[in-house]
Formats: sequence, C-alpha cells, structure tokens
Amino acid sequence: MGLRMHCGIDYGTSNSSVGVAQNGVVTLLPLEGESVYLPSAVYRQRPDHLDEEDDARMTLRQQLGDARDLLFGRAAIQAHTEGPTDGLYVKSPKVFLGSDLSRDQLEFFTVIISRMLERLMQQARAASGMPLQQAVIGRPIRYHGVYGERGDEQALTIMREAAQAAGLQDVIFMYEPLAAALDYENGLVNDEVLLVVDVGGGTTDCSVVRVGPHASASADRSADLLSYAGTRIGGTDLDIHIGWHQIMPHFGKDGELHHKAFDAISVNSIPSQHAFYNRFEMPVHGEPDEARRRLYKVWRERLTHSLVRSAEQAKIRLTDAADTHINVDFVAPELQLGMNRDQMQQAITQATEKIRKVIEEARAGAGVRIDKTYLTGGSAVSPVIQQAIRNVMGDDMPLVTGNMHGGVASGLALYASRWFSR
Repeated sequence: MGLRMHCGIDYGTSNSSVGVAQNGVVTLLPLEGESVYLPSAVYRQRPDHLDEEDDARMTLRQQLGDARDLLFGRAAIQAHTEGPTDGLYVKSPKVFLGSDLSRDQLEFFTVIISRMLERLMQQARAASGMPLQQAVIGRPIRYHGVYGERGDEQALTIMREAAQAAGLQDVIFMYEPLAAALDYENGLVNDEVLLVVDVGGGTTDCSVVRVGPHASASADRSADLLSYAGTRIGGTDLDIHIGWHQIMPHFGKDGELHHKAFDAISVNSIPSQHAFYNRFEMPVHGEPDEARRRLYKVWRERLTHSLVRSAEQAKIRLTDAADTHINVDFVAPELQLGMNRDQMQQAITQATEKIRKVIEEARAGAGVRIDKTYLTGGSAVSPVIQQAIRNVMGDDMPLVTGNMHGGVASGLALYASRWFSR
C-alpha cells in the first residue's frame, strides 16, 4: 500500500473528518468508534474543589485549566446534557475564530482548536497506521464573524498554530467548496462547469469551478476556480433563526424580556452569551409570569445550547417530513411546539436571502455558462434550502448531490495526494 504521510482535514463547525487517498480512492478514517465524523464539541468537567462562583471569577483560559482532561465529540455533548452547570462546554468553536476576540478569548480558542486537532490526528494516525504529517485543511471563503479580512487572517493563524501543535509539519489551506468540487470530479468522464453551494454549519460558500478529466490533471487548481463568494450564514444560524421565531416567543420574545431572549438563543455570539449569563432578575414581590420562569430556568441550568439543539433536530426532521415537533420539555413540559416547512421557511427568510445573494454573486463573477449546481454541507439536505437555490438557478438547472457530510474531506484528501506527491 505504501507509506502515505498526507491527508485532508475538514475541521467543521458541526463535525470534523479526516481522509486519505491513494490512486484516486478516498478513505475517511474512523474518529469516534466506527464513525468517520467527530462532532465539534468540547467539554471540561469543573474540578471538585471549584464551584460556579469560582468560574465566574475566572477568565475563559483559567477555566480551561491545563486542557488535558477534555472530552470531545459525543462524549462532550452527553456530559453537557447530563450536567450543563457542572463544567465548561464549547460547541462549534470554529464559529468564533473570525470574531473580534479579546486576548483571553484568543488564547482560549487557540488552545481549544489545538487540542481538537491533536485528538483528530491521534485518532486518524491510529486508524491509518501512518504518521500523517502533511495535510490540506479546508477553510471557508469567509470565516464567521464581522471582523472581515482581519478576522479571516486571525482564524488562519489559529489554525496554523493548532496544526503545528498536532504534529503536522506541512500544511496548506483550500477553500471548502473547491474541495467539494474535487470530490464530485473524481470519476467524471466529461468536463463541466459547476456551481458548488456549500451550506456548512457556520458559513455558506459558493464557487464556480471547472471540473473534469482535463482539469484534474493539474496539481494546482487555482486557475479552475472561476469565481467565489461567501456569507457568514450557516446551519447554526438557521437553527438560531428557527429557535428565535418558533421557541423564544414562549420565553419572552416580543415582551419585556425580548433582549434577554435574543441573547439566550444567540449561542454563536460571545457577547450575547456573556450578557445573558451575567445576571437574571426575578421579581422580589409577586409571582413571575410563565415566560420569565422558563427563561430563568434556561439561565439557571445553562440550557441555551439545548434550545438551539432542539431547533436543529426539528430542522433535520423536516428534511423527510412536512411537519414536526420542537422538543422543549426539558424546560417547560407543558409546552407542545409544532413546526412545518412553511414556518421554517418563514423563520429563515433573512438567512436564505443572504444565501441567494452569494449564489448570484458567484454566478455573475464567473461569466461562463454553468452546467450543474452541486450541493454539499449538512444543511443543504433541507428541501427548504434546496428550493431557495432553485429560486435563483431555475428548475431547469440540474441539481446534484454527493456526500453531503464527507465530500469536503474527500476532496481535500484527493488534493493532498496530488499536491504532496509532486
């Protein structure tokens, strides 16, 4: 089989994966049991001698401690679900890398990403039996946040430091939608021009890419990337929008707790989460109304991520069903919330409008005839998202899908096998 020292790494907002390729055949490596996907979640149990008040006095970096006793993936999610107030929980750290971070926050996320990449590579090396010291790492066109190009460079600096900490000696970055196109290209017999729409957890990226036998012969594919555009809107934002419109009206939205409810559901914003958990006022005299009692329980038991996860699970169920329920019985057993696709579409209208704009920007920037639209990314499976794309490209444009979750890692692995074998 030969010694392969290179791999492709899709460090994702929702899940991460690692692939290796030989002779055009990609293998995604098991990272958690038999699963080739590791959920992007980290948990650290609070030491026994500390309590919540101690945490409140510490910086984020101090709460993290030596960062050697972390739980990752499903183990982290389970630990947080069972004891949300018992430790430090970070979901989708990639979302924060392009944000305006303080020095404490920057150090915190650098350590978190480093430990996650270390874990990924430890599992990948064990599964492959190879040292895997060279990697092509996927990156969005625009990292999530409002920090612009400075935020993108900050994110890439964090990723480079993390890669070095994980024992990767030679690293290059590739746009994630371009990597997805390379996965689709593998095995094509004719050349095509592809619009790739990658709806990931933290961003939506669109690229127009030339693919096919002639293009694949080149190790450097920069000339085949005809245009690209991206927005800092992804699956997590869709979940938050759904939660805001479908859940939070029962937790104070449109009332005196409106701003508090907004901060609660905005789990991808450090300032919002800090503002929500800073303090919560209950009436000294009289009984609080139901919305305040419910939101207070969310505050006391640190359930903001659980609310967003309920919205996400409802979104996923609507992939195959016309209507579903939203589970909030962990906060309010008396609440029975339903949602259908029309309500989901209304809830995410602002987000889909931004997605529409980047599709149009990428299409206009290419200046060539596009043969097909290729969808990838976990949220792209949603019929609501697919309809939003058809509204731009037209029903006559062929819409094709591949490996929605593993396509980027597969494309990165294919490129790594070509790039590092030159």
